[in-house]
This record gives sequence, C-alpha cells and structure tokens, in this order.
Amino acid sequence: MWMERRGVLLALGLCTLSFMLGCNVYDPSLIEQTNSLVPSRPAPSTSTAQDSDTLVFALKDIFVNPSADDAANTGIDLDAMVTASREGASCEPLTIDGELVGQPVIDGSRGVDNSLAINLLPAVGATLPCLEDNIALTQGRGVGTVVLWIRDWNGMQDDASISALLTTSVDGTREDPALVGFRTQDPYSLVYLSEPTRAAPGPAWESEDSWFLDPVDFELDSDGVPSLQLPKREQLDGYVAEGRLVIPLTDRTEFKLIAGDGILETDGAMVVVVNGGFLIADLSDDRGRLERGLFAGRFSIEDLAAATPKIGICDVSASIIENLFGQFADIHRSPSGDGMGLPCDAFSMGITFTGMRGRIAGLASSSRPTLQPCEADGELGVDRCCPSQWLSGESRADTCSTLGLAAKAARFDALPATIEIPIPAPELLE
Repeated sequence: MWMERRGVLLALGLCTLSFMLGCNVYDPSLIEQTNSLVPSRPAPSTSTAQDSDTLVFALKDIFVNPSADDAANTGIDLDAMVTASREGASCEPLTIDGELVGQPVIDGSRGVDNSLAINLLPAVGATLPCLEDNIALTQGRGVGTVVLWIRDWNGMQDDASISALLTTSVDGTREDPALVGFRTQDPYSLVYLSEPTRAAPGPAWESEDSWFLDPVDFELDSDGVPSLQLPKREQLDGYVAEGRLVIPLTDRTEFKLIAGDGILETDGAMVVVVNGGFLIADLSDDRGRLERGLFAGRFSIEDLAAATPKIGICDVSASIIENLFGQFADIHRSPSGDGMGLPCDAFSMGITFTGMRGRIAGLASSSRPTLQPCEADGELGVDRCCPSQWLSGESRADTCSTLGLAAKAARFDALPATIEIPIPAPELLE
C-alpha cells in the first residue's frame, strides 16, 4: 500500500545492512591501488588574468542510488589510503559514550571512498523508492535544477586557474528569456509577459535553455538587490586538465537536490553538505555537454542528521543516526584529520551526473519556499508513483491513486525525451 510507514522501512533496511557488515560484499583483493582520477593542475603559464570565457551547464542524470557494483566504482580516493582493514584506515572507528560503534569500512575499487552509496543509500532507497526519479523529474522541469557556472576560462584544454559557481535555478525555459518573467502572485514559475496566465515552456535540454538562478546564492549590491556579480560561495581554485574540469570545493559546499515543488506533502530536498570535496567532469569536444560528472566529498554525521527530515525521513533522531549510521562512517570530516588517529565522523560519498550547456537569463524574483515534508499533518506515506516502480511491476493506477499523484504522473509523461527516467547507469570517470 502507498501509505506504508517510512520509519519501519528504514529500520528494516538498516538492520539488514548492519547484518551484512559481517560479510562485506566487496572483495578487498579486487582493490587496485591506482590514481584517484584527479589529474594534476596544468602549468601556471596556461592561465592569465585576461581569461574571460564562461560556460554554463545544467546538471541532469543525477544518480543517487547506484547498484552495489556501481557504488564500489563511483568516486575517488578521498583520503589517499586504500582501506582493506582497520590498520589501513585513515581514521578510528567511531566510539560513543565509550562504546565502539563503528568498524572499518572497506574501500571500493582503486581505493574509491563512497560509504554513503555503498552502505546507506540502499536503506534510503527502500524508504524513499522514488527519490531518484523525483529528483530527475524536478530537475528536468527546471525546478531547482543544479547549475554549474564556469568563469575565467581560457577556452582551451588546459587552464591552471578557473572559477566556478554551483547554484540552483528557480525555473528554466526553452523560450527566449526576453519574452518570459515572474508574476507577483507566483514568483517561482515563468509565464509569458504578454500573456501572464500562460505558463512558459520548460527546458528542452538541447543546449538552448535559459536558467533563472536562485537569488539566495548572491550577495546584495549597493542598492540592496541581489547581484549576479556577487556570488556568496564562488569556487576559486578550479582548473582544466586535458579537457577534464576539476573544482576543489570549499568546505561546506552544498549540493541541493530538489525532489518536488511542494505540491505533494511528501516533496522534499536532499541537501548534501561536503568538506574536502571535488566536482569533476569531462568537457565534451564541442563544449556542449559535461560527461562523466562526479560530486565527491565528506558528509558529516551531523549534516546527515540535518538532511534526513528535509528529504522526508521524519522519525529518525540524531542519536539514532549517530548510533546506527555511525557504524558506516569511514572518514574524518576534514582532510587535515586523515591519519591523525581521529574518529571517523563522516561518510565518503560520490554522486554522478551529466550536464547540458545553457545560459544564465538572470536572477529569479524570489527563492522557492523551503520544502518541509516532516511538518505535514499525519503520517507521511511512501511515494511509489514513479517510472522505476512501474517498471518493477507496481501498477501505475495503484501507486498514483490520488489526484495529486495522478498530476505528478502526468508530469513524468510531459518531460522531453532528452530526460530519461529511470536514469541510465552512469559512465564513470577513467
């Protein structure tokens, strides 16, 4: 039934994962000690203060629930250590009130650190089976789409210094941005300026889309207005090496994955906050796409606890997360703590994506309201109204049995053919 309790499903998933700790599915003998897939920075001479090219990419195909095999190969070696036993770990298993909670988490192939996908996301996927599809639906419609804005680039295969901004859209469209705008009574959805009751079309995902960015990510100018020229969190340490984009992320960089627009009470957002992270992707030859994209970093136990209610996991307290999830923590929250005997208080993670080139149309007039699924009255049901569930044998009629869910199903149908749901298995960095 659609109204299964989320807490029960999550508890079952966690118990199953706890049992499996004694028989890890990854064979340490298969681990290869190789490069972490982060290329070296090119020579300083490849960059000048006059470099001014920009690229804008909207991210898609965000793969948050990979198979066990994919998860073990998704990511990079964040701590420069291949963990096959306690002696090979870069941090000490977590201890709470004198009791050992954690144990060494075996790395994936080539020392890949991705405990979040290997050990935790399967339980989340059991609790929120439509999470990945819902993110793809929302991003595909242009609602809260993650946008990467690359600046100060020399336009070449090698550039020792670029800057970048990771932000989100409030809305996006395939239409000429001069013809559309926002209404006072609905400052989140684009309409035609000449016909304000007519909604603007969504993005086509064919390199001609325009994106209106969230003003929350920009500082106010002297007139008290958010300015595109004043990003709050600009990434200044990026580079391009042989066409591979590498952005070492500032601490507490957010990767905001919106999974709904607030129409359904189950709509939420997966906000991943990382330290010691990287965003890596290959530029296509025509510069029209990002390929083999990866967002990797360290997601602390505290930040995971803050994220769970935002996504709709409401009855799991911070102490439960620390005690149950803490056993899967495999890394210290800061790179400076690696090898220092400090506790494993964070989860390594790697999320894959691709990107399609677009353009910045400006700032939206307002940010979208924060989604608060756990503040809904009554028990939250388990949303199974999505293509992944239909393909696994669930009935569309049964899983989309309310008017709101039926409307959501129609939004899946209306997406352009360039948005694939379920998301295809990613092509990984090599």
